[in-house]
Amino acid sequence: MRTLAVFLLVSVAVHQAFPANNLDIGIFGGTSYYRGNINTSRHFYRLSPAFGAIFKYNIDEHYSIRANLNYGQVRGDDLDFSNILHQTRQAAFINNFYDFSLQGEFSFQPFKVTIFARPISTFITAGLAYTFMPASGGIAANYLNVPFGGGIKYGLSRKVTIGMEWILKKSFSDDIDGVKSFGQFNSPSLLHNNDWVSLAGFFITIKPFERRGDCPVYWD
Repeated sequence: MRTLAVFLLVSVAVHQAFPANNLDIGIFGGTSYYRGNINTSRHFYRLSPAFGAIFKYNIDEHYSIRANLNYGQVRGDDLDFSNILHQTRQAAFINNFYDFSLQGEFSFQPFKVTIFARPISTFITAGLAYTFMPASGGIAANYLNVPFGGGIKYGLSRKVTIGMEWILKKSFSDDIDGVKSFGQFNSPSLLHNNDWVSLAGFFITIKPFERRGDCPVYWD
């Protein structure tokens, strides 16, 4: 009985501290691309389809915590570039990736859908992510990265939000493209690691536990 009572008290406390109607779940669809030793500067280079799932807890009208699960592909080819280094080296790769990230999100305008308002807001986000790339003719890559970016979102209804975002992921690995950056003494250079994976696209989220009282006094 004591165990049951403690469980009920903890459940009530968690529900009060983290109301379920503050939870959003959704999907992401868009593109992924790479920048690194082959593609040193082009954004939106060799785009590939990318998909993902979104889990978000809204702390208040400005701050949220979100977890993202993503799948995509990155690729590059030296023959896409005309300089002598690329034409001589002729490196190329295609890698699929699976990505999990935990991020904070800040909305510049108060974002809360009510019966009287449909908010729109720009936002920024940043956090930490783990990426796994299965072996593709070589060693599988597992690495941490720092995702950051931003976007815009619109409250379509009390339960549905739509938007678009662009996220850049700075990796702590030089293994994405299979081409190493070398420094002094012909050793890999940590200071000149230029491997990035980026995602850009659209998302839609819903509030699965959103409820509204029948009386207008309970409406926001």
